[in-house]
Amino acid sequence: MKHRPRSVWFALGAGVIVTVIVATVVLVPVIGLVASAAASAPLVDFPVGAMIVTVVGGYALAAGFLALILRIRRGALAWICSVAAVIAALIVSLYPLAAGAIAAADQAGEAIPTIVEWVGRLQQLLP
Repeated sequence: MKHRPRSVWFALGAGVIVTVIVATVVLVPVIGLVASAAASAPLVDFPVGAMIVTVVGGYALAAGFLALILRIRRGALAWICSVAAVIAALIVSLYPLAAGAIAAADQAGEAIPTIVEWVGRLQQLLP
């Protein structure tokens, strides 16, 4: 049985550590921000289900890349998988911000014509 080079183990360790750092430093504050925005704007329909599925699926993909490193015997390929895991974790950690912003913008796009209509009615009432 051939042993794996040290670079493979370093790639695995670095990938796991950086992915956990991304989860704690990026994902946790983003979830807090989205949750507070959803609580303060209850009329905005936030796609919570899509956010959960995307984050769980993205971190499963990252875990898959990291697990793939255990089958690899080449250092360069292990580092590629490690970087791919970190990038996947980073992208899906930022997705809830984008989804929440798009939902709020869609809701605002529907609210603006209503506000304009109210202003028009108010102008008709005033002399």
